[in-house]
Amino acid sequence: MGYVSAVPVPQPRAARVAVPGNSRRSLAAALLLGALGATVVLLSAGQIWAEGTASVGGGTVPVEADGGTVTGVPTALAIVGLAALFAVFAVR
Repeated sequence: MGYVSAVPVPQPRAARVAVPGNSRRSLAAALLLGALGATVVLLSAGQIWAEGTASVGGGTVPVEADGGTVTGVPTALAIVGLAALFAVFAVR
């Protein structure tokens, strides 16, 4: 049998020391990029996505479709994302 001791063996994870400034920086970067992404989605959902003409009777009518007309999902997800970012501030 080998040598048996009651002394605990040091673990490599215990030797690491967490740097508090690094976690705050990464949280700030994540919040900033999340807000930027949600803003880009909200702005793109308001833009015109498609243009065309429709033949009606004896003439043509111009038709435009913006993001809100095509689908409401990107706008809804962007609003939920912004609400989640504000919830992070409320919980902290």
